[in-house]
Amino acid sequence: MLAPERFAEWVTGHVHEDKLGRRYCYHSRSDAHSVALCGFVWEDLLASCPVLRSQAESGDVVCGINVSFTWATSAKTKTLDLAIGPPESPTQGAGLGPVRKAKLREVFLSCEAKSVMTEHGKSQPRVFDELSSSHEIVHHGDQRALACGITVVNIADSFISPLRQREGKDTYVSPHKQPGVAGRMIEHLRGLPIRDEVGQVGFDAYATIVVSCTNQVGDEVRVWTEPPAPQPGDADHYETFLKRISDFYSVRFG
Repeated sequence: MLAPERFAEWVTGHVHEDKLGRRYCYHSRSDAHSVALCGFVWEDLLASCPVLRSQAESGDVVCGINVSFTWATSAKTKTLDLAIGPPESPTQGAGLGPVRKAKLREVFLSCEAKSVMTEHGKSQPRVFDELSSSHEIVHHGDQRALACGITVVNIADSFISPLRQREGKDTYVSPHKQPGVAGRMIEHLRGLPIRDEVGQVGFDAYATIVVSCTNQVGDEVRVWTEPPAPQPGDADHYETFLKRISDFYSVRFG
């Protein structure tokens, strides 16, 4: 089971309780979902890239989640959702598990993780700009590094947004005009540039994962594989994402 299915299963069983005592599977003010997704992506990368797995087993590289890193060449500092590279200290040792806020000497690979669960149209410019900024900062710091991105897009017909709830009021449910709003977001994100060589502009690998999530505790969260979700072979399909990373990583850092 790859990261999209594991992530959907994780969200189904996750419970976040807000200050009003209301319970949700997903809360936009929490990074728990991003941390979980990045962990699943890391495990898929280990399975798909033998070079990376060998380096991780020997302790030559580690995986960090929510890593603050400053590139010496640009003096830019960014918190990376997922980052892979040689540890700042050899004492961090070998291990295949991701480390929260690991200290890295260099970034070989970074991955920006975004989610669009509701207000798809309103979110388009913000998410696009944040993703674009992420690969620009990474490549400005090191052209050889792999800058990757992944976005979870919700295709459920409705969503209970924690940010729309008010004390003493009935639960507010946001309606979604699906599959149109999800499809437009997916297509919008296909405008992100993808590069094939060092020196070009864009992500080295990018994927959109589509899920159906009402954010109602007890409702199953499902991975949506039919159109408008990316299809096998598409540039933004998750398995394409894994293959590009494995191929590029093996050539650049093997």
